[in-house]
Amino acid sequence: MKWLAIALAVLAAFVAALIIGPMLLGDQGYVLFTLGDTAVEMNIISFGILLIGALVAWYVLSRATLWALSLITGSHKWFGSLGDRKRKRAFYDGLHAMAAGDLDTAQKALGKTTNGDFEGVNYLASAQIAFTNGDLPKARYFLTQATDFPTAKVAATVMHARIDLVDNKHAEALEKLDALDEQERDSKPVVQLKAQTLAELGKWQTLEENLSGWRKALPKDAYTTWSKRIAKGKFAEIASKQGAVELKSYWENLPRKLRNDDAYRAAYVQQLLDQGMHADAQQLLVGWQKRGPNTALFPLFSQLNIPDSSPSLRLLESWIKQDEENVALYSTLGQVAFNSGDDVLAEKALLKATKMKARKEDLLLLSAISERNQDTATALQLYKEGQQAIG
Repeated sequence: MKWLAIALAVLAAFVAALIIGPMLLGDQGYVLFTLGDTAVEMNIISFGILLIGALVAWYVLSRATLWALSLITGSHKWFGSLGDRKRKRAFYDGLHAMAAGDLDTAQKALGKTTNGDFEGVNYLASAQIAFTNGDLPKARYFLTQATDFPTAKVAATVMHARIDLVDNKHAEALEKLDALDEQERDSKPVVQLKAQTLAELGKWQTLEENLSGWRKALPKDAYTTWSKRIAKGKFAEIASKQGAVELKSYWENLPRKLRNDDAYRAAYVQQLLDQGMHADAQQLLVGWQKRGPNTALFPLFSQLNIPDSSPSLRLLESWIKQDEENVALYSTLGQVAFNSGDDVLAEKALLKATKMKARKEDLLLLSAISERNQDTATALQLYKEGQQAIG
């Protein structure tokens, strides 16, 4: 309405000038129109009023003509801004209901926003509701609609790919992510989901080749986690297809940098344990931790299950002498001793550990020792305590 006020002010000033001007000059002047034998004469003031009336009439007629044309073509909005306000209200009501967990109300409200301009957010929200309700086809439909909006394209593609993963359509998920533009493919959500998708497909080599370039887009500790998964996946694939001998050969031919990487070492030892090669695993665990416990390798000691675990036991006992209040060391010593059949050492270490902190795994292992020694009453008591303890 601002423009209309300005136009009226200008017209008012023009009329005032037409009236006051001639009065100040003392001469109203006149305008003469002739058409054939007909002549029309009027003073300046009358002519000004006639001119203004003609302009107003022209404006009204033009607006009426445009309104009639829009009515005929179907582009006229009967309720104008009222309809926009209703759609916006429905949009916000839908988001509020969605946040509150009232998905039925949310879906109904968002269903009234399809003709509004919400940059695809309404379709993303509707897709999320459909996905939560387990209606994957409807979720896919809404996401397809959302991809038509440039600002919602990446989010819609990521959501669609996640649905594909849930639906065990890993190849389709990867295809959708690869179809994005180069800049879009470098965004954090896309990189993180693509890494997951490649892992699900077992494409460890491709994942390894891209991991360094994705480092900035991954969460803080994700690079190390993915390095471990890649190593574990590759080693498991080689062992399952070619056997333990080829696995060892592959390890020996890896670059020194990878063979010195804790993530790769832990994955390799884990695969040796999975293949039943506990003696080889023990040799590496002891050799790689001469300077002290390694956070990636130390937990693997508890999986050793061989009669002669003396190298591991000696190493663990030497660490205990340097750190006598470390519960994890006593617990691991007890586990290794138990697996090797040395119940006396195992019980001694585990009792020491439980005095420091009563943990579920230690109490259950003590129960197993008592049961193996046919002390049923003690075994039952320790078992009950273990079930009540915190792991």
